[in-house]
Amino acid sequence: MSVRAAVSDDALGRYCLQAFSQQVPASLAAFYRIDSQQQACDFLLQDMQLPMHRRYLEHYREYDPLQPGRCLALGRPVVSLRQGLAHLPPAQGQAYRGFLQRHQVVDVVEIIAQVGGRPLAGVSLLRGANLGEFRGEELDRLLPLHGLMQLAVASQPSTTPKPLANQELTPRERQIAELLRDGASNKDIARALAIGLPTIKTHLINLFRKLGVSNRTELVSTLYL
Repeated sequence: MSVRAAVSDDALGRYCLQAFSQQVPASLAAFYRIDSQQQACDFLLQDMQLPMHRRYLEHYREYDPLQPGRCLALGRPVVSLRQGLAHLPPAQGQAYRGFLQRHQVVDVVEIIAQVGGRPLAGVSLLRGANLGEFRGEELDRLLPLHGLMQLAVASQPSTTPKPLANQELTPRERQIAELLRDGASNKDIARALAIGLPTIKTHLINLFRKLGVSNRTELVSTLYL
């Protein structure tokens, strides 16, 4: 069963996840949009538990060798974990492998869709030990699907999330807004930032006032959609 995590239009995401998973089996998968800073956001998760996803966003995203920007630098439409790790400092690669191992993930492959030279969406396929690492012929089977994915993304109305550019926000407010975008609850935010719930509520009140919104949905839409 898929878990929806703050994605504005998940029809395209469901289509891509189904197409890729049918062609090359995966234990876990995610579809995401890519913002103007080449950061993955607005995730649609398939069989991935939210605690794992949030741990990735809070602690391991910076170590990920398959971030959109890093994949684009390699110039490949389909990038394997092994290829990504080869261009990452060993200490960062070890930290990221440790995260994957804690969640019984043995391999990852990333597919990035570009339109007009700009990356707009991506798919992550993750495998557990029961499926093993992706084989070369499986990566080859993903290439035609990559082309179809680019056509599908190009046919969608422009929904690229806007970067968090409001200069009136404090660094802490920016952190909270980004966690809200990824579907975090007040308790999740308090745990991630090691601050109390009353403090979170105060920050939210200030965010609502600064942005002229009345709820979390309007806040995310104002900043990112």
